[in-house]
Amino acid sequence: MEIKIVMLDGVRYADVAEYAALLPAERQEKIARYRFENDKLLSLAAGLLIRSVVGDRPISLNEHGKPYVESFNRFFSVSHSGMCAAIAVDEREVGLDVEQLAGEDRLKIAGRFYHPEERECVNKAEDLCQAFTRIWTRKEAYLKQIGTGIAADLTAFSTVSGELSERIASFDLDGYVLSICTERKIDKNDVYISKSELNDLL
Repeated sequence: MEIKIVMLDGVRYADVAEYAALLPAERQEKIARYRFENDKLLSLAAGLLIRSVVGDRPISLNEHGKPYVESFNRFFSVSHSGMCAAIAVDEREVGLDVEQLAGEDRLKIAGRFYHPEERECVNKAEDLCQAFTRIWTRKEAYLKQIGTGIAADLTAFSTVSGELSERIASFDLDGYVLSICTERKIDKNDVYISKSELNDLL
């Protein structure tokens, strides 16, 4: 399992906009539709991360919008938040989510969308915001791994106990939390994480 991370602090979209020409027309159109420069920058970084893995192979989307490549021996999942973009690559279906640490105003969401076991984990944590964010990324990673997105009932499953919890690994970054989910039990020691500059992806 490999995870590539790009931190975009200090990068301006105007300075790297020309890199969009390297990406498929669909990604270029997606970037152009964004109103805010930061959203354009994150989408550009996500596109370059995908390109670094699949090259020029055509990308398809499943019915829930999950990207995949036909007849390719690797699977990938991308995510971005704040000033961080990341991609996870594996030989089996994988889901990844990265989130900037949530503020206290988001904690109330746990009562509506978290399984009781997950709410208990948040309530018992020393750092409520970090615990909340970690579980949110775990749920998102699982849903992205199975390819449904957030259409599922988020309260119906727990990511902190049972077989599912063994398929998810979470990592605390500086100001962010990243989680991955695979089809099998995962060992964090088998996950290789690398950080790159945007220029390294060209």
